Amino acid sequence: MRPEESRELTARLEKAALLLLKHDLYRKPDDLARRFGLPVPVVRYWWRNVEDQTKKPIPDRELTPKQAKTIRRASQVLDGWEKVKRYRPECGAKLTNGRRCKHSVVIRQPEGWSLGALADRCRMHGGMSRRVRKEKKTVDSDDL
Repeated sequence: MRPEESRELTARLEKAALLLLKHDLYRKPDDLARRFGLPVPVVRYWWRNVEDQTKKPIPDRELTPKQAKTIRRASQVLDGWEKVKRYRPECGAKLTNGRRCKHSVVIRQPEGWSLGALADRCRMHGGMSRRVRKEKKTVDSDDL
């Protein structure tokens, strides 16, 4: 998964979570985070940084079809994000034997979600590893 795709996914998750919180379908950000398997600090951060934190509860009887559809879509977006490894994209780093890494990409720490929810590599190939990735050095013909 490219960084742009990860940022786009995170933006969709944030928009859907805030919509459900504003319509008072979940009382607290913690409830929403636990229901959909999102990191609790991330959802708290999203809710804290909204300018207008007023909730507009809509009784079920007064829901218009358009509002019901947006609520259903928001729930589907949050349901579609899976914390389970087998549903995440593959790392794809090139291994020494010439094949590609098939491990799933890592979920970033809550502090790093501004870059996107998912890293572009698994934890062994630079997703959350502490080491610096080595870059290949090219040999110039002038140096020889």
